[in-house]
Amino acid sequence: MTARIDTAALIDNARTVAARVAPAQLMAVVKADAYGHSTDIVAPALYAAGLRDFAVATVPEAVALSQLLGPDSGARILCWLFDPAADLTVCTRAGIELGISTPEAFEAAIAAGRAIGRTQDVHLKLDTGLGRNGLSLSQLDTVLERLRTLATATGTTARATGTTRTSASAPVRVTGIMTHFANADIPGDPATVDQLHRFDTLYGRLQAELPHALRADDLMVTLANSPAALSLDPVPGSHVRAGISLYGISPFEDKTAAQLGLTPVMTLTSRVLNVKDVPAGHGASYGLTYRCERDTRFALVAGGYGDGLPRIAGNRGEVAIGGRRYPIVGRIAMDQMILDIGPAGDGGQVAIGDEVIIIGDGTTGPSAEEWADWCETINYEIVTCISARVDRIAVGADAASAPGDRARGGDR
Repeated sequence: MTARIDTAALIDNARTVAARVAPAQLMAVVKADAYGHSTDIVAPALYAAGLRDFAVATVPEAVALSQLLGPDSGARILCWLFDPAADLTVCTRAGIELGISTPEAFEAAIAAGRAIGRTQDVHLKLDTGLGRNGLSLSQLDTVLERLRTLATATGTTARATGTTRTSASAPVRVTGIMTHFANADIPGDPATVDQLHRFDTLYGRLQAELPHALRADDLMVTLANSPAALSLDPVPGSHVRAGISLYGISPFEDKTAAQLGLTPVMTLTSRVLNVKDVPAGHGASYGLTYRCERDTRFALVAGGYGDGLPRIAGNRGEVAIGGRRYPIVGRIAMDQMILDIGPAGDGGQVAIGDEVIIIGDGTTGPSAEEWADWCETINYEIVTCISARVDRIAVGADAASAPGDRARGGDR
């Protein structure tokens, strides 16, 4: 199996999102191997197009991205999911910014800054209603008190040494404030309005109480994910953390990618390995959950749940060969699946070696949304579950210009 990653479509999607969210700027989320699309392909393509702000979930992802783009890239990288026992000094050394969701994580960031002798930039993540990671009100109080203590200590040291201290000499500096919506994929949901009000209240408090010695002059404020970026007007914050939309996949149940002006970036392909005549009543795959009702032909296709194709799609899903859809029959196995391609002479011309479109754009082959319906899940899961043994290959011309001035994010 091969996943073709269309970098031209990727850049076009980035331009579309950047234009939609302006004057907010675009931060590209490339976590989970760029939602299954390969960070090694996606991040350099976006960087070459002028984008400089990136986000991932974990510390290993952030370090790998920093190494991929290079130490002098000027890229800004944010990550927010880590165990306080993790070695955060790798982030401090690389200039990676950390989302802070607990007082313990804040202490770990302070420790990393002190260990390296450099300032660790942090974003305070607020829980405004999602209930996952993020500072609760009492945890925020603890972090603010700790910041005031640090600011006092910094000022005392400055007076004692007779030097002028700046935020760069402190172990941490607050460079951003962030939160995450729970129901932005349901436009008009009152929970989103409630979260916006809660964030505005907390942000106003932070602006008043954050010690100036330990905060950036221009805080990055990020609330909107892809669904919020594509539905809210105006789009809140200075930046948006856009993920799934960049890959040409709709975050909404009632809107297609095409309706949003987006183009799917991934085309997942395979090959026909075998074609055989089978008599009426013949079974297909483990458990024999399918038996053909007439004399027909089976085509064997490489690809199974070991490649990330959910087993549940057996007897439900379809693939495309030569522009025609064929049903997946029987259970999807670890490495292969069976198609019922009909008897010879019924119009289907399928031969060993033919290309199979497993995931396309809905016209070239089944869309990620169709697979999600067959598998009783969401399109995000379909693409992110494509396994590492599937080759990712970049196709499409590199973009010659940035995805809008607002997508650049500025050199840092």
